[in-house]
Amino acid sequence: PSPWIGRDPTADFAGLPLSSRSPPTLVMTFGSKTVREGERACVWSRDGSARLVDGPRRLFLCLQRLEVLPKHSAGNVEYLEVRRRDGTVIILPGPAARFFDPVEDISVHVREARLIDASEALVVYRHTANKVGEPHVERRVVLGPARFIPSADEWVHEFEWSGVPQDGSKTTYQPKALRFTKLRVIPASAYHNVSEVRTNDDTLITVKLMLFFELRDVEKMLDATNDPIGDFINAASADVIAFCAGVSYETFLNETHRLNELDTFAQLCVRAQHIGYDITKVVFRGFQAGAKLQAMHDNAIQERTRLRLLEETQAQEQRQADAALAAETRRAAQQAELETGQAQQRAQLSMVSVKAQLAERRLQDEAEIERQARAAEQRLAEQQAHSAELLATMREMKAMGVDLTKVLVSQHEAPDKVIKLDTGAAPAAEGKKSLLSAIQLNL
Repeated sequence: PSPWIGRDPTADFAGLPLSSRSPPTLVMTFGSKTVREGERACVWSRDGSARLVDGPRRLFLCLQRLEVLPKHSAGNVEYLEVRRRDGTVIILPGPAARFFDPVEDISVHVREARLIDASEALVVYRHTANKVGEPHVERRVVLGPARFIPSADEWVHEFEWSGVPQDGSKTTYQPKALRFTKLRVIPASAYHNVSEVRTNDDTLITVKLMLFFELRDVEKMLDATNDPIGDFINAASADVIAFCAGVSYETFLNETHRLNELDTFAQLCVRAQHIGYDITKVVFRGFQAGAKLQAMHDNAIQERTRLRLLEETQAQEQRQADAALAAETRRAAQQAELETGQAQQRAQLSMVSVKAQLAERRLQDEAEIERQARAAEQRLAEQQAHSAELLATMREMKAMGVDLTKVLVSQHEAPDKVIKLDTGAAPAAEGKKSLLSAIQLNL
């Protein structure tokens, strides 16, 4: 009797998720089997036929083989690749799920989708047919940002460029050392040392460069080259060799700045444009000569540096002396300016004091003049009042018939001077002189 009769064939997989179970093959001669919900099983008969059963379901098996089918699922950044027995391939972008079909499928694999950011691109090829029905391959460039899932008849181009070997330095390049599928379309840079370059006086040197470049036309690059880095290295080396061959070592030392100019790298720029790139900048990072020549050069550099430092020290001392003299001059000028300001301040204070005294005296004089004017006015007023009183008295006396002339003469018995005024009027009657005549006579 079979050991599986009366035994649950899923007991060995109880508690395990379906995705982690390997597809079991159970041979049964007699018994029952439960296909759980969410599972799928294939029942093989003795004649080789098969039928698929989806759970939940309870099966009675007799001389049949039960195979629990694995379920494959893909997330948002994955896809399912199903290879059929008829040779076709089915691509199911995620999220998706599919049971393995042992009758129709060879394999079901979960593949990761290619995520392309904004600085990358993929080169994709596709089998197709031209207008006359002949097989043809098309090429297209997928620019990021994107999630790329290839169709069944597509494949991605794999680049093999010159690159830095794993055990080498950043300036050492090896053909096909750089393998990748995502092409960078942003500006990039590369270090490069041109070794054993000979000048026209047979001096061997190593020139160190840094190249900056940017991909402008992907289609042009794919048509023109299969290794842009190798092309850049060869073209830059040719330009450096041509430059050094025309100058001596001393001239090279004085004209190293030309290695920072794109005009010096004509072959590099032309080759880059031919393969769809732009050389944006070349930086000269220095050079290295032979051991003896480098030692001589280092000694010369040290001597020049020592002399330059000595010159700078002396110049610094002179600048300090000039600064001290200038400071003393400024201090003397400031002192003189301070003294001048103090003298001007004293003069201004003295002038203010004199002006105050003059103003005070002027006020006193004005007050005295005003006092005298008031006194004169008072005297004048008193005199006018006295004259008015005298005039009134004389009028009264005249009205009383008093001879005013005798009265006035009696008041001034011996006048120093007698002035006679002739009014031109007819003589008045005797004893009847006018008041005006009397006043004129006394004047």
